[in-house]
Amino acid sequence: MLKNPINLFDITIYHNNCSGGRQILIDLGKRRFVKYLLFADLYFPQGFSNMAVPLIALYFIDIEIPIEYITLIIGIGSIPWIIKFIWSGPIDKYVHKGRKFFVFIGGLIGAFSFFILYFIDPLNLIILFAIILFFSQIGQTLLDTAADAWAIDVSIDKDRGKINAAMNIGKIVGTILGAIVLTFIAQTFGHRYMFIIAGIMILICVILPSVIAEAKKIIRKQKVRELFLKEFKKKYVKLLLLLIPLAGMGYGIFNSGIDIYAKNILELSDFQIGLLIASASAIAIPGSIFAGIISDKFGRKKAIYLFAIPGAIFVILMIFSDSVTINIIIVFLISFFSLGANAAGLTFYMDATNPKIGGTQFSFYTGIANLGMGSAGMITGSIIVLLGYDYMFLITGLICIPPLILLHFVHIRN
Repeated sequence: MLKNPINLFDITIYHNNCSGGRQILIDLGKRRFVKYLLFADLYFPQGFSNMAVPLIALYFIDIEIPIEYITLIIGIGSIPWIIKFIWSGPIDKYVHKGRKFFVFIGGLIGAFSFFILYFIDPLNLIILFAIILFFSQIGQTLLDTAADAWAIDVSIDKDRGKINAAMNIGKIVGTILGAIVLTFIAQTFGHRYMFIIAGIMILICVILPSVIAEAKKIIRKQKVRELFLKEFKKKYVKLLLLLIPLAGMGYGIFNSGIDIYAKNILELSDFQIGLLIASASAIAIPGSIFAGIISDKFGRKKAIYLFAIPGAIFVILMIFSDSVTINIIIVFLISFFSLGANAAGLTFYMDATNPKIGGTQFSFYTGIANLGMGSAGMITGSIIVLLGYDYMFLITGLICIPPLILLHFVHIRN
């Protein structure tokens, strides 16, 4: 048991009376930069390691698995992101164990599931492949939910937008490196090797939390269920339950379809697609930074409108482009605006979250966002086969309109 904390400059030193030794942990309250670095680090695997999931589409195309099955399998992998609020219950109930405990458990499950995927041949064992992919995402969502709850614990209104920007940047940087590294590995050594690298990266990213001091909460007889149900009687929360999944559907269709579009229509190689994703993600970094700053200074709604509306317009403009170069430029612009809108949106969801059940409520919000993304993503292959790519882009752009209208009527009361 750790006792007698001694604050020394920006480090919290804990003496362990049982062993006679001591542990040096970084105090987030005194090192704001480390706070941002921590949450960027925790979101990095969502970009890097989960880059292996969309790249499965390229893997399956090469081994001639039908497009409608491809988006279905990837959709199965997205289900844990839809139901991730299930893990938030134990995270909030056993808050005395700390958020780090669940970060480590999630990291281990995610990493070793990716390792197992290396040994599975999807042509012969596609159901088993889908099951293990499902478990890899259970690990990732457990890590993600614990990180979100931790962020809510340590954030204040003045830095919440910047913390979300740091999370987004960590995920984007991970996506950039994952797109380049994993596509290079897949094209050079074979697609299965990207799962090994993805698992290793998750294990590396759970090292930093081990040196961070966490103030563990002690809440007497916290009734998570009762608090949760009370929150969802509020009018603005009910409106969010409609808005959030609708907002996620556009992302789901576009993200599921763009890799297939780049492979089959633009005729790019796997590595070129990786470079495209990396470049688009790099351009999204300033979008996230600006959105975080604007949301803190001028309000969440203004930031969302400022970034979401141009993003929807550029998606529809994909229909009218007949040039590979113009298509790529439009993809860059979509990435800039959509990731900015996402950063501002997550900040808005945090504002609408009761800190007493931060893990449960916020993960429910992001879970239903993933429900919209996942359900739309699962049918993207069928949309492409039945209607074509132009209608896919048109549907994506038009779906963005209803949630922006609903947003006008959402007034959060703290």
